Amino acid sequence: IKAHDPDFDEARFLADVERSGFTVEEAWTELKPDMSRQVMADGLWQQHKVQIENYQRNGTRNVLDGLAVGKVTVLGASSDQTFDTITVRIVAACADYDIEASSGKVVRGNKHDMEQFEEDWVFQRSADATTKAAGGTMQKKCPNCGAPLDVDLAGVCKYCRAPIMSGKYDWVLTRIDQVGV
Repeated sequence: IKAHDPDFDEARFLADVERSGFTVEEAWTELKPDMSRQVMADGLWQQHKVQIENYQRNGTRNVLDGLAVGKVTVLGASSDQTFDTITVRIVAACADYDIEASSGKVVRGNKHDMEQFEEDWVFQRSADATTKAAGGTMQKKCPNCGAPLDVDLAGVCKYCRAPIMSGKYDWVLTRIDQVGV
């Protein structure tokens, strides 16, 4: 990746991944799928949205309480004619439980059990994309026009109308795999 994008910085990328992780988890816990739209590629975001809608329909909410990220590391990186791909392992801990939305009553799990978990997050972008000096999607800026990142539900920048969450311009989260489940 650095061969065709000398401005790529692994440490900055990992910090951005961690920040993105908190955004995704907040969107999940608060039942606000539009929050995670600025991080996720189209297919993954549609799945995320459907899962959140199921919680809403059931009158429940999943809570990831006290989320703490312990370690974020690159497991693998590759580049081919079409995509740059980076797989990142996130080791974190939190209390994971479901509540009844109306009463706050715990219906699954336990508020007091902090459990460690690991997830592999896969980020992709077009092999033609490069790191933007002013920042891109993970710095909450449109990688096409530089405006503050504001995408509609189709993943299109509200300023320049570019399909930002397609991966054509910058990194997007394409897959989340739970490790050891």
